[in-house]
Amino acid sequence: ATKTVIGPSLGKSSIDKAMKAMLVAAAIVVVFMALYYKWSGVLADFAVLFNVLFVFGLLTLFGATLTLPGVAGIVLTIGMAVDANVIILERIKEEIAAGKSIKAAVDAGYSNAIRAIIDSNVTTFLAGIVLYQFGTGPVRGFAVTLMIGILTTLYTAVTLTRLVYDYVLSRRDVKKLSV
Repeated sequence: ATKTVIGPSLGKSSIDKAMKAMLVAAAIVVVFMALYYKWSGVLADFAVLFNVLFVFGLLTLFGATLTLPGVAGIVLTIGMAVDANVIILERIKEEIAAGKSIKAAVDAGYSNAIRAIIDSNVTTFLAGIVLYQFGTGPVRGFAVTLMIGILTTLYTAVTLTRLVYDYVLSRRDVKKLSV
């Protein structure tokens, strides 16, 4: 009879590969956002970067161990953060195309986007609660990472980027927004 032993190095190898895949995917998204949305895309990229840093910081604060399902939760968080930023930027572009001033377009863009962002994030958060409640081990790890990621996404995509826009627009007379 042949015996197969699976040691902790297999788990570490899988996590290393998943982290590498996450970094490659994140790099592609960063480049796309910067090329497609210009300065606003770079701002969104920084928001996503801060989002991931906040997730890692909170996981560290809670003493959580990063597992493969946790990496999957972070990848999903990145996707949801990019989605939230794209919704906001597309709404701002629509408002500018409708002839609104830059400040009015940013205000309307955020106020129109917030409903869709809150809706998608709250429903996903509720799914995370269900996964945590009824799941075990890896599923719970995914759920925790996902729920933390949703909270940080709401902060970085909606609040942090808005603060930057408000600061820039209050300091300068912006005639054209790079979106």
